[in-house]
Amino acid sequence: MAELQLSIRNLLLDPDQGGAAGRLRRAREALLQAGTAPEVIEQIGLESATLALGQALSQAGLEQAAQRCCDLAGSFGPGSASTPASLTELNSWVYPRSLRRYQLAILNKQALNVELAGASFELRGCRADPDRNHLLLQQRDDASLWWLSSNECADGYLLSASSLRPAEPAPDPDGLNKQEPVLVRAGNSNFAHFLWNELDPLLRLIDAGHSLAVVQDTDTVLNLAQLDGISRVEPELLNSHQSVRLGGTLVTGKARQTVMDALAREVERPLPVHRPQPLILLGVRGPGRRELRNEVRFMQALIDAITQHFHRPLILLDGFTYQHNNRQHPLSQQREQACRTRVAQILQHCKQAQLDNLCGLDFATWLQRSEGVHFYVTHEGTMQHKLGWLRPEIPGLCLVGSSRAEAIALWHRQQCEGAGSLATLPIELYQQDPIEQSHDQEQERNQPFEIRDIERAVALTMHQITTQLELPEAPGTPAADHSESRSSAQQ
Repeated sequence: MAELQLSIRNLLLDPDQGGAAGRLRRAREALLQAGTAPEVIEQIGLESATLALGQALSQAGLEQAAQRCCDLAGSFGPGSASTPASLTELNSWVYPRSLRRYQLAILNKQALNVELAGASFELRGCRADPDRNHLLLQQRDDASLWWLSSNECADGYLLSASSLRPAEPAPDPDGLNKQEPVLVRAGNSNFAHFLWNELDPLLRLIDAGHSLAVVQDTDTVLNLAQLDGISRVEPELLNSHQSVRLGGTLVTGKARQTVMDALAREVERPLPVHRPQPLILLGVRGPGRRELRNEVRFMQALIDAITQHFHRPLILLDGFTYQHNNRQHPLSQQREQACRTRVAQILQHCKQAQLDNLCGLDFATWLQRSEGVHFYVTHEGTMQHKLGWLRPEIPGLCLVGSSRAEAIALWHRQQCEGAGSLATLPIELYQQDPIEQSHDQEQERNQPFEIRDIERAVALTMHQITTQLELPEAPGTPAADHSESRSSAQQ
């Protein structure tokens, strides 16, 4: 029944499912056929109508009014004192792929009843550690205490029934100071997770008028104290306050712009006024996971093809970029040096090309120096996220040795609002190291690989570059591309 009610709520809020009258009729028929009580139908209708009003207010820029609607809808729906909520309801999004319902209820100190494993539980408190949320639940029948833990940030701190475990030794559910505000814990050590999983729910709440006390574990690319509505507090307060991590799974335009604006303020010197065109960024991954073993040969051949085709290109060689938190980190320094060594091998061969080495820059300088890029060729993961998520309008090609290359590239695009095209090379061009367990997708994704036919790989990459950079000529008009073409790469 809980799954049906959630699907009905989604139907009522989805304009792609037809007109409002038709959606309402279909929802009512489905609920009546399932034997739903009239008062529950009324509750679902009130909640859905209030959320729809909230969505309209949000689209009109009235965020505080929209948040009031979300809060009111919460009193009709899951978590109300009379109706225990299922895990599906607790995990549902308040905004599109941002801020789960249980997280908002904890932040607002709302009463929360949970139906789990055939029993009813009451929320007694929440603690956030560096990776997860831990909800302290008390079973209504016998007053026993249990912990319900969330998954990690990549899942937006999703609650999972498999994480329910006895609270032993039993904590004092009244030991937390429930008169004080609930603290928000944020700050993943990888900028991509911070941008993808953590920042948007914070921005939505402060836009709606919330004042948040935040413990920021790590500052990678943004000190959250810069944002109006957020005050950073000391980690010691976690011992005496409830705390919660807020999650999402989408890089929104506002989250992206917030980070870019903050990084732009860190740069001291402007870029040169006139830079060669076009700008093409090539990402050098270096040794380790997902290593392209013949990366140097491929990049050298690709640079040769780019400089032969375009009259005056500037090629940016990317590598390891330092976040705020890892400049002095030994492992980060080793990674940067490994990438720098490989970049030096490429530079040694390509002495006639105009190359700019970005390896080893801090994030703010890297972002400035990569401004104006027209196309990028890079590896999947964090390296792709630097441009693919911060400047998603730029087309690119992702070097993925996995047999699931197209699905992986599509996934990267789906995580970011406004994402542009992201191509891959045919999988038959790659030879990937074998794996021990044939069905371990994560292990397969991380295996080193090499390109079987570099000449064809370069030709296909050049086809992607020229297709994106050179506009077709209209009859009787001059060429509309970035530069004169010296020679076309073999297709």
